[in-house]
Amino acid sequence: MNTIVAIDVAKDTSSFCVMRNQKPHISGFPMTKHGFDQLLKVTGKIRGPAYFMESTGRYHLTLLNYLVSHHRDAFVVNPILVKNFSKANTLRKTKTDKIDARLIAEFAQQHAHSLKKAEYGLTEEIRSLARRREQIAEEIAKVKTQVKADLTVAFPEILSLNVFTAGMLRLLSEYASPQALLAASENTITDLLREHGKGRSCTISVDQVLALAKESIGIESYGPLARDSVKNLISVQDREKAVTEALLKCIREHQSKEQDILTSIPGIGNITSAHFLAEVGDITKYPRYQNLIAYCGTDPSLYESGSIQKRGHITKRGNSSLRKYVYLMASGVRTYSPYFRAYYDKKRDEGFPHRKAMVALMNKLLRTMFALLTKGELYIIPD
Repeated sequence: MNTIVAIDVAKDTSSFCVMRNQKPHISGFPMTKHGFDQLLKVTGKIRGPAYFMESTGRYHLTLLNYLVSHHRDAFVVNPILVKNFSKANTLRKTKTDKIDARLIAEFAQQHAHSLKKAEYGLTEEIRSLARRREQIAEEIAKVKTQVKADLTVAFPEILSLNVFTAGMLRLLSEYASPQALLAASENTITDLLREHGKGRSCTISVDQVLALAKESIGIESYGPLARDSVKNLISVQDREKAVTEALLKCIREHQSKEQDILTSIPGIGNITSAHFLAEVGDITKYPRYQNLIAYCGTDPSLYESGSIQKRGHITKRGNSSLRKYVYLMASGVRTYSPYFRAYYDKKRDEGFPHRKAMVALMNKLLRTMFALLTKGELYIIPD
């Protein structure tokens, strides 16, 4: 087996442990170009080194990219596996960077045969785009809550309408209090409400808006706050649009066949399929569909002791982002696919509560998608 170089990655300075003939050599290096060069200089004297590091979310990516670009064998380890390995092998609670580096090395000694070499490139970039889009979507939800809170004081009556249409947001970004709205001309209000670029007339009439303004109890001094939160929402939505376009462009350029397969299932669209592909990567990484389900974290936990055997809640040990979007995909197929809807209804008839039935549907969908992607076949609606 190759000599193990285990790295405990940190933001500024990382520790590494060279494990050879059971004799560890531990040192450190800064997370800079000079530090990376230093690491290769020290470990370059070793014959066939294999580099192991925990997944840290982001901090390990620059080092991984550096090692891969310098044609080194690099492996990224799930930190949960290392943590469980530590619990099984020691009772000590002492934690230092050097101890962690040696722990990763000891884990790698026992499990190197089951780990696959990591690759840095397009997969990581697509996943980063997907994660950023997910982050912005969560930010949009928070900003919408702030918009409603500000309008509750500045112009509460306007909340009887859908204030999140493009036209309403444009209007409120200029006139977020009833007093300001009543001072504006009807032509200006009409122009702001109009669905620009879509050739549509506004779905909300000027008379509706002005009638609400005339009877409003809103406080004018809160208008600037509401206007600020609306402008913030428009800005965040523009960011989401730009990142979404970049994500879909990458998927269409590099995984168009896989996306066509997924979107052939009624209820799965371009965005949810793009997030799925970004998180899953190459389907051939998963030997069986059970591995994909485990990665999603929707596999049941098991407890066995003597004659007692129990199946508990789902493990949630997998990829939380993947689990979120598989849930959205399952919700979509439950609505638009009679086949998957029938499966959900069957589970409900068996006494499953909604959430448990949805988990069963998610796993059913994962099995289906795994089979289609593995075979390279489009979905055919069952008779």
